[in-house]
Amino acid sequence: MKKSFTLIELLFVIVIIGLLAVIAVPKFVNLTTNAKNASIKSIITSVQDSIDNIHAKWLVNEDYIWDPDGDGKSNLNTEGYPKMLDDGKGETELFKYVLKVPVYACSDKTQNCWKEYDDNKYEYIYNQNKILKIDYNATNGLMECVDGLGVTKKECEKIIF
Repeated sequence: MKKSFTLIELLFVIVIIGLLAVIAVPKFVNLTTNAKNASIKSIITSVQDSIDNIHAKWLVNEDYIWDPDGDGKSNLNTEGYPKMLDDGKGETELFKYVLKVPVYACSDKTQNCWKEYDDNKYEYIYNQNKILKIDYNATNGLMECVDGLGVTKKECEKIIF
């Protein structure tokens, strides 16, 4: 006597697999976006923590000289916050004054990368239709979201804060 599955048993298994797929697939659809957002949040949090650390050193010692570019002059403003986070627009390494390991700029990439579009003004380019923008305010030492392309200030704040 041969043992095999009946047509009803096979259909039952296919229906169960289909139901599992309907439940599981939506959970994985935004996985890439969530990972990118976690990376963005991690970088901005590290930059902000470093800025706060530099400011705390200045508060403890007003003679504190922070000279990341090695020109012999302090790169702090009168409030004790860094004037610049890197050498400025067009750099290949971003946040290099405040991070031990800088973030590499887009260079020849056109998506999923960081870019400094003006001094102390940064953007994360998801793709050509979605760009998150973050500005560094040297007056108060804060990284601040601004309206980007396809990402509002409120959406940006939800991602990084």
